[in-house]
Amino acid sequence: MGEIKLPVKARLVQLIISGDGAPPLIKVSLYLNVDGTIITRTGMDEEWGISESALALLRTLDKEYICDIENEEGVILHGCGTMLMLGCPISIHWTINHIGKNVILKDFVKVISTDQKAIYYEGLHIELNENEYRKQIVSFALQAKELFNKSSEKIILNELERSMYTDFWTEYDHLLNKYK
Repeated sequence: MGEIKLPVKARLVQLIISGDGAPPLIKVSLYLNVDGTIITRTGMDEEWGISESALALLRTLDKEYICDIENEEGVILHGCGTMLMLGCPISIHWTINHIGKNVILKDFVKVISTDQKAIYYEGLHIELNENEYRKQIVSFALQAKELFNKSSEKIILNELERSMYTDFWTEYDHLLNKYK
């Protein structure tokens, strides 16, 4: 059996203040270690959307995800601060298969640019007990939620974006409560 580690380590990497009334954006570093292979960590000059990634991972607790960098958004999403990161190709993908009481993770790929330049982690394949997988994903999602709760209130003036934002957190909270 393998192991995936998704601890979120919060540190102020960059503070962005814009003139549009939005609160400062705090960048958070992510450490992703899959069975001893470090895919991302502090110091790699990468920015990941923690809450967006946590929701993507929560969705995999009862659904499979097939690694398809050309047609899917990934399970770890880029974090440049735009609304819900729609359509950004920079991401980390892997296939997630549920087989019996186990979860198989394979086909790891990190897309590192908007022109789909990618790093492939050939042969990286792990099998986890589904309860252990769930615990790790829920722990990550709880950490992401805690960071969100500690941040400034988000001011969203656009009605469509506000609706999307509300829908995002409604789904997030539903899945988090379902699996914790």
